[in-house]
Amino acid sequence: MDCPQVPLDFMNEDHAQFIAQRDKLLGLIYSYAPAEVLDQELDALLEHTRKHFAEENRQMIEKHFPPYLTHQSEHERTLLDMEAHIADWKQNRDSDVLQNWLKVTLADWLINHINTMDFVSAWFISEQQ
Repeated sequence: MDCPQVPLDFMNEDHAQFIAQRDKLLGLIYSYAPAEVLDQELDALLEHTRKHFAEENRQMIEKHFPPYLTHQSEHERTLLDMEAHIADWKQNRDSDVLQNWLKVTLADWLINHINTMDFVSAWFISEQQ
């Protein structure tokens, strides 16, 4: 999956790590890895995302990014969505649903989020530095 670039290195590095973790999860699904292994990797992806969003939020606040609340609320919505999908996986163990979420839904969200909210935020923050 190709990842759009933004004007801040830390965001590009975090996005690349997110994609690598997502791709690892897909590989584990394709290789029929034990559910517990997928659980650990999903939890790691969620934790990475929490840290990434926290750093973005911190920088937006620090630089007085005007639409901060819009971007921050998208982060909150996304974390809730991720938590719900992970909980659904842990309860139902439906690898087809998990695969579709990772391969399509999450990938589409990521590209859209980077191309819109992240690009604008990164540009604004980079201009303030």
